[in-house]
Amino acid sequence: MTRRVVFQATLAIVATVAAQPCVAAGPARKSVATVDWLQVSRRTADGAIVIGNPAAKVHIVEYLSLTCSHCAVLSAGAMVPLRRDYIARGLASLEVRHAVRDGFDFAASLLLRCDSPARYLGSIEALYAIQPEWMERAASVSAIPGFDSMSPDMKVAAAASAAGFPSFFQSRGMTPKAYSACLADMKAKEQLSAMAGNSWERDRIPGTPTIEINGRRQDQIHSWPDLEPAIKAALK
Repeated sequence: MTRRVVFQATLAIVATVAAQPCVAAGPARKSVATVDWLQVSRRTADGAIVIGNPAAKVHIVEYLSLTCSHCAVLSAGAMVPLRRDYIARGLASLEVRHAVRDGFDFAASLLLRCDSPARYLGSIEALYAIQPEWMERAASVSAIPGFDSMSPDMKVAAAASAAGFPSFFQSRGMTPKAYSACLADMKAKEQLSAMAGNSWERDRIPGTPTIEINGRRQDQIHSWPDLEPAIKAALK
């Protein structure tokens, strides 16, 4: 399947949830660095956002979906200590690859990736915290008169509006102008679609969340007690 076909297929299923599988997936050493590595970010050639020290000994990759309940559970337990004890101290970096599963996920991921990198991880955490609420609102989009005849781009915008994303992202600092520009950014949509296609087809992840540490895929990472020992082992 070409990237363009993946892109069109992703946009076409705005009203469909679970197109791809969502599967259950001591104190840290202190860093002498004074840099707040949470404020350091970059984009990979594939467009993934990486937060943290580029020279960190541990590089974590998370394939995630914003409509995956298991991803939300992992985020709830892991994001705060991971950011505080490992990323902020320069011990680890986190690369997020959006393994988009459905149209609602596409709309949310698109907006997240257009926002400031400084708010990126916090916004992911915040979206997961209210995942059931915004997903339920987003599902109502199919009842909008004329929805089926809308263009793919119009469906994405309608789903984002139904989910309450305008107020969510505005409350976190995104201006209405930036919000509209993001939804109209074809390059950003194509890059996100390509990332999703690579996650499922090239990298053949079994589901979300999927974790890699220093290039090695980790099995059975469902919670922070599963993830932290793997990070500590990589730091030795």
